[in-house]
Amino acid sequence: MIHTDYIRLNRILAGFLFIFSFLIYFDTMAATVSYWDCGEFIAVSHTLGVPHPPGSPFFLLLGRIFSMFPINDDIAFRVNIISPLVSALAVMLLYLIIVKVVTHWRGQIRTIGDGLVGFGGAAVGALTFAFTDSHWFNAVEAEVYAFSTFFTAIVVWLILLWNEKADDKDHERYILIIAYMMGLATGLHLLNLLTLPFVALIIYFRKYRFKWSSFGIMVGLTAMVFFIIHNGIIKGLPKMAAGLIGVGGTAVLMLAVFAAMVWAVINKKHMASVALTSVVLILIGYSTYTLIYVRSNQDPTIDENDPETVVAMISYLEREQYGSVGQFPRRFKGLKQIHEVVGYPEGPNRS
Repeated sequence: MIHTDYIRLNRILAGFLFIFSFLIYFDTMAATVSYWDCGEFIAVSHTLGVPHPPGSPFFLLLGRIFSMFPINDDIAFRVNIISPLVSALAVMLLYLIIVKVVTHWRGQIRTIGDGLVGFGGAAVGALTFAFTDSHWFNAVEAEVYAFSTFFTAIVVWLILLWNEKADDKDHERYILIIAYMMGLATGLHLLNLLTLPFVALIIYFRKYRFKWSSFGIMVGLTAMVFFIIHNGIIKGLPKMAAGLIGVGGTAVLMLAVFAAMVWAVINKKHMASVALTSVVLILIGYSTYTLIYVRSNQDPTIDENDPETVVAMISYLEREQYGSVGQFPRRFKGLKQIHEVVGYPEGPNRS
C-alpha cells in the first residue's frame, strides 16, 4: 500500500514513464513498412484481409482504426503507431507492478526513503525493461508481440490489484476483467495464457494456507482452466461446429452457458456466477475470430488459407500448414550433421 501523501507522486511517475518511453519509441519507430510479418499485418489491417494462421483478428480491427487516422500519408506509419503506444503502456504497468511488489514486501510507503526504494527501484526496473533489445525492437514495428506484452502486463497488474482488495465486497470484478483480457488476447497471441499459473498462485496464497493437498488441487484446477480455454474454447468450439454437434448445436451450447450464468447471478450462487461469467467474458473476447471467417467469405485480396468454411477454419486455427516437429526421432544427427554444415577440421593426418 502507498500512503495518501505519495499516491499522487506515484501516478505522476507512472505517467512520466509512459510519456518518456512512448516518445523514444515513436522517435525510433519504422517510418514505413519493415521486414518479415510487418508488411503483411499492415496490409491486412488496412484491407481487413486474412493473415497467416492462426490469425490475429483483434490486431486487425485496431490496425484498421489506426490506418484511418489522418496523421500521415503513409498507411504503414499509422498502423506502426500501435506498437509504441502499447509498449509504453506495458512499461508504465511494469512500473506499477514493481511498486506493488515492493510495497507488499517492505510495507507501506510513508517516508522519502521508502519512496526512493519503492518508486526509484520500480522506475529503474521499468526503464531497464523498456530499452531491452527484444522489447524495444517489438515497440517500433507493426507486430503482435508488443500488444501481447501489454496484455500480459495488464493481467499481472490486475491480479496484484485484486490481491490488495481481496477482502472487499466487489473484489471479483478484477477476476472478471482478467477473464475478458484473456479472451481478447486470444485474438492477438496465445502467450497471454501463460499468465494463468501466476494468477492461480496469487489467488491460492491470498485465500488459503499452504498444504500439499490443497496446492495439488490448485495445480489441477489451473490445468483444467487452461484446457477449457485452449482446447475447449479456442480449438474446441470450431471442431464442435464442424461435426460433433453442428453450428446450431454450438450456438445452443453457448446460449446454455449464458443462461446458466444468468441463473447463477440471480440466485446468488457466488462461485458458479463468477466462473460462468468468466467463461462468457472469455467467449466475448474470443468472438473477434468471427472477423476471420466473415472476411474470408468476402474474398479479400489477401485471404491466406481461405478459411471460409468451418472445416477450413479448424485447419487455420490448428496451424496445419506448418506441419509438426516431433521429439523422436531426433532431428539432430550429431557429428554427421555438423560436418554437413561446417565441414571437418583440416589437418595433416586427414585423408
